[in-house]
Amino acid sequence: MPFRARRPMGGFKVMYEYANRLFDLGYSVNITYPIKTKYMEYRLPYIVRKALSYIEGFRTNQWFKFREGITQCYVDTVSDKYIKDSDIVIATWWTTVLDMGRLGVSKGLKINLIQGYEDWIGHVDELHSSYNMPATTNIVVASYLKRIVEQYSNSQAYLIPNAIDSDRYKITNFISDRTLGSVCMLYSTQDIKGSDYGLQALKMIKQKYQDLKVDLFGIFPEPEGLPDWITYHRNPDDLPSLYNSNSIFIANSLTEGMALTPMEAMFCGCACVLTNIQGHSEYGIDNNTTLLYEPKNVNDLVLKLDILLSDDKKRVAIASAGNEFIQKFSWNVAVAKMDSIIRNLLDVDSKEK
Repeated sequence: MPFRARRPMGGFKVMYEYANRLFDLGYSVNITYPIKTKYMEYRLPYIVRKALSYIEGFRTNQWFKFREGITQCYVDTVSDKYIKDSDIVIATWWTTVLDMGRLGVSKGLKINLIQGYEDWIGHVDELHSSYNMPATTNIVVASYLKRIVEQYSNSQAYLIPNAIDSDRYKITNFISDRTLGSVCMLYSTQDIKGSDYGLQALKMIKQKYQDLKVDLFGIFPEPEGLPDWITYHRNPDDLPSLYNSNSIFIANSLTEGMALTPMEAMFCGCACVLTNIQGHSEYGIDNNTTLLYEPKNVNDLVLKLDILLSDDKKRVAIASAGNEFIQKFSWNVAVAKMDSIIRNLLDVDSKEK
């Protein structure tokens, strides 16, 4: 991993799910966090991070429950000196992959799990070079990423779409029974999440639908000046119940790899209004599984919300179609594909030896 995430993050959640589920299949799993990763912007200086790695350990991870038996460790850097010998080593985020690519053969066959076109901090030439690391297999989480990666890579990329835990995220409140004027939305202070556009649209549509109630949730402190018809839930303990208590979910991101929160909402029976971006394209089919709106276009979002708020049959149809479609993004399927790729790599490697 590029660092240790102390708050919920989608890309980390995916890696952690793979760790748990591969462990369940009988793999021995260790998660490694470097203290120094190239181009990473750190809040604390290196010497403080180094000290905290000794003091903190792994006692305080509160947002994800790992299987007992999975080991975790801090290391100074991703290099032969610190990384354990393995059969397989998996990295995510391109800067970590560049370091992984320089590891010796004793550290294992290499897998690059690509969860987005990670050009946000520049260095695009190095990003593209991470798609061509020696003896490394590229796995992508969305179809559009496969096209991008293969454009800049000399080898095939394997597609394993992101998945959701359907045992946790499921319908517990019938779609048809939900209060029509109930909306939930993820809030973030990151500009790329587009939360301000969603809040603007909600305040505009409230003028027409006076009974509108909104559940806002996120990991950040509550935004200032929220009206009393918007309730903020910071780090909610039971996100599936929050989805199930609302009829509509809004996602406003300007860019995503393959966004998880809309998938969770669809599993829980929300009718979703999503930005028309590639990160929603794997499951966001306009006027079928979702309604799509143009990023940053507040008026377009208001229009799409009006469609669902004024027509309950339409809302039920979108929610039902989305829920049916999203079922194929199962962790059982994803882990079976990952297991198959790993076994094929190890079989090929053993035959070559």
